[in-house]
Amino acid sequence: MKKLLVLVVVGLLALTGLTGCSAKTYKFGTGSYTTVSGRAAVAAAEATATTAAVEAAAGRVQVTSIYAAVLLDDAGKIVYVDIDAAQNQGTFDAAGAVVKAEAAPTKTEKGADYGMVANSAIGKEWFEQMAALEAYFVGKTIEEIKATPVEQKDATHPAVPTGEDLKTSVSISIEGYIAAVEKAVANAVEVKGVAKVGVGSVASVSGRAATADAAGRIQTNVTFVGAALDKDGKVLVSFLDVAQNQGTFDAMGAIVKAEAAGTKKEKGADYGMKGNSAIGKEWFEQAAALEAYFVGKTAADIEATEMDAEGVAVAEDLKTSISVGIDEYLAAYAKAFANLVDVK
Repeated sequence: MKKLLVLVVVGLLALTGLTGCSAKTYKFGTGSYTTVSGRAAVAAAEATATTAAVEAAAGRVQVTSIYAAVLLDDAGKIVYVDIDAAQNQGTFDAAGAVVKAEAAPTKTEKGADYGMVANSAIGKEWFEQMAALEAYFVGKTIEEIKATPVEQKDATHPAVPTGEDLKTSVSISIEGYIAAVEKAVANAVEVKGVAKVGVGSVASVSGRAATADAAGRIQTNVTFVGAALDKDGKVLVSFLDVAQNQGTFDAMGAIVKAEAAGTKKEKGADYGMKGNSAIGKEWFEQAAALEAYFVGKTAADIEATEMDAEGVAVAEDLKTSISVGIDEYLAAYAKAFANLVDVK
């Protein structure tokens, strides 16, 4: 009888222990916000032939894609937030020829090289200001974040924080960052057992010269990934998306169009891949298949995903669901894994 009682007590303690250690439930999501601007080229007839003069006369298409990842508790308050901005541009001359079209590091990746300190009213770099803004967002709901007091400083700074807790640490306009966080919150899904989270991106920029019959183009592709991993380093959930944007110009260097577009995932069926797909699937469907395939895999497993010479996955369980090249996607996943932080 005594032995039976001991077994019952041990069993109850074990059950209590298991209940007490049950995985905490969070919500994890990513989102982005993009702006596109254009500047016409100036005829260089009066400029000297120096590089500086030629660059000063160049037109420009600039794309800024802000992306954010958030982890929310059961009260909808932010436990973790990571915000970065991929700012890329291409330049062209007054004859519509592309001068330069190269991808740049993100603002966070540039660090002190971003060069904001000299023009900052508070003497802080972009990455320092963003770290302060992220810290301010932690512990708040999206409604509280959207209620952050701001003021318009000028046309390029329409929403600069005015509250005592931010005005000495953040002098940049924050409307785009809040918009990206709001999308991330809206996209968040329930996940249990999260131990680490991370976000990363890769970018590419291409240019096409203008002709008498067709506009020139600067196009940017920013692939961003957010991932939540368990204690064993296996993916619980991940989000993959691409912000593909462009600006066009004519053969005289004038801007034709410079407007932001929805991401590939946001466009859904309107992206228009299905008709040209060998497997009859839209981009968002193929991205969802890749996200599902990566669940339960480690960073090393994902890095080892086999591809052909064109970057298309060759695994049998992917050939009927993914026909797009995934090399840039794997690079973005690798960045997200390199940026992992512990969930406390």
